[in-house]
Amino acid sequence: MQKTILIVSGGVEAADAAKRAREMGLYVVVSDRDPHAPGFAHADSVLLADVYSPSETAAAAERFARKIRKIDGAICVAADAPMTVAAVNARLGLSGISEESARLACDKLAMKERFLAAGVPIPWFAPVSTPQALQRIAIERGRNLVIKPVDSRGSRGVQRVEQVEDLSKAFYFAQQHSPTDRVMVEQYLSGPQVSTESIVVDGVCHTPGFSDRNYEYLERYAPFFIENGGDLPSHLPDDIQQKVKDVVAQAASALGIVNGTVKGDIVVHKGEPHVIELAARLSGGFFCTREIPLNTGVDFVGLAIRVALGENPSAEELTPKTRIPVIQRYAFPNPGTVTKVSGADEARKIPGITEVIVTAKEGDVIPAAGDKRPSAAMVLATGATREAALEAANDALSHIRIETA
Repeated sequence: MQKTILIVSGGVEAADAAKRAREMGLYVVVSDRDPHAPGFAHADSVLLADVYSPSETAAAAERFARKIRKIDGAICVAADAPMTVAAVNARLGLSGISEESARLACDKLAMKERFLAAGVPIPWFAPVSTPQALQRIAIERGRNLVIKPVDSRGSRGVQRVEQVEDLSKAFYFAQQHSPTDRVMVEQYLSGPQVSTESIVVDGVCHTPGFSDRNYEYLERYAPFFIENGGDLPSHLPDDIQQKVKDVVAQAASALGIVNGTVKGDIVVHKGEPHVIELAARLSGGFFCTREIPLNTGVDFVGLAIRVALGENPSAEELTPKTRIPVIQRYAFPNPGTVTKVSGADEARKIPGITEVIVTAKEGDVIPAAGDKRPSAAMVLATGATREAALEAANDALSHIRIETA
């Protein structure tokens, strides 16, 4: 009988997963509160439910399963909603991430405490309850710190303390992004940062996704962390990459994830990897849906969907088969109202360009750089070498013109 997969999030970056599920011959249900969500175009059925409301989505999934057809698995893509998937799993008796593992993955303080107890290498951290407490920590430990909300999504509310003038403002900025009004700090560790994407099968962690994060604009957008895409394969030596993969596996085990996906944010400080965060979901930015398959030949999203359905892909299926250079870069227009967008078609004609996505349109407002990436277009390039792929990406970006006033 045709199996049914529920994909939590119908956003543009999740639409590829819905499309892949249809290609696999599955019955696809997509949930999102936006009635015009792009992922709905690839769905057999839709659930109008808030991605970030576990109870609402779980109730909608239960009604669908009771009245229309059984749901065999659930997965979240490009949405930090493991608690929603866990609630669906619990309500419908599905395999996959547990509610406790999801809670740990969404609470950065609880996550770090669990990592500390399990011996996972992490930066020094501490909760911060008031601006005065932040000032005391800055005096005692210095200002080489990162302040962040305990339970926000992505980079929202995150700042580097060394590059802010007013610590009280930094505290309240982080606090306003926390649903529970909680704030924490951690030591800022220098060194290359990498994004990893892993699939855990019966407790064994496989990491085919491994990208060097590109922070070329770190100083320009300080005190915020604005990432400009990434590079695959990684520049790191093979032995360091293996250390990173081992640490990701240790962190996933500490969170109790036996079957599912984990997204790692790792910094290699003085030759040793440290876990910044571990998310229990598939990442956004097309890392899973497009970059990993281009780079490795691994059908990452397809395999992740199979795990969500209770299947066990083989180690061979999860092992990279190629090392094709892939470069992702973004366009950052000047802040203001978009008056003209052009050049996308010319950009697509550049040899090596596999994807050009322009999200800005006339009338949109591009905000000043803050804790969210103010990008308006993305290009994805491949080449015989990293240098060739990077040249193609930069050439394509030079053709995309986003004028603002």
